[in-house]
Amino acid sequence: MNNVPSFSLALAGIVIMLLAMLVGPFFSAPEFMWITHTTSEQAAQGLAGAWIMRTGFVAFGAGTLLAAFLDRHRRVYVRWALMLFGFGLIAAAIWSNAPITANVPADMGEDWLHSAASWVVGMAFILACLARLFAPGGSKSDSVAWIGLLVAILIPLLMNLFPDQRGLFQRLMFLTSFVFVVREFAPPLKT
Repeated sequence: MNNVPSFSLALAGIVIMLLAMLVGPFFSAPEFMWITHTTSEQAAQGLAGAWIMRTGFVAFGAGTLLAAFLDRHRRVYVRWALMLFGFGLIAAAIWSNAPITANVPADMGEDWLHSAASWVVGMAFILACLARLFAPGGSKSDSVAWIGLLVAILIPLLMNLFPDQRGLFQRLMFLTSFVFVVREFAPPLKT
């Protein structure tokens, strides 16, 4: 099956997400700190410019979900996990994190839904890595999947140990997911 449309969709979503991560902070509140605050906090309720990061979540989520749907006949378990990953990202954009700025009313129900969506994103990525390693068509020697799995487990721990750097750690986790998704949908190299 020709997976060029899948690759193009996934890559477009990644580019938009990356731009949102890099450009969004320039339109954010003065309290926002790129190294300290996560992408969820960049998209927080009531935060100036939050729509930029939410757009990134939707783009990366939709690009990955659609790419996995279109290319769902290869490595089926990886594709289903990536569809769930994409759905979780879209849900994380719909429901926002509690505000990081003082005196802004918070909808804690929405914050909880955002946390649940973020959990789905993380678990789906772990499942995609595991499927790439152990499901039919996978390979136990897949270094990208092993790195993705380690990053998805270790970085949340590092974010708790070093809360002042949690934004930086989380962005490194997203970079790992970008590499995984690009590799997953990249057309085979012609020799």
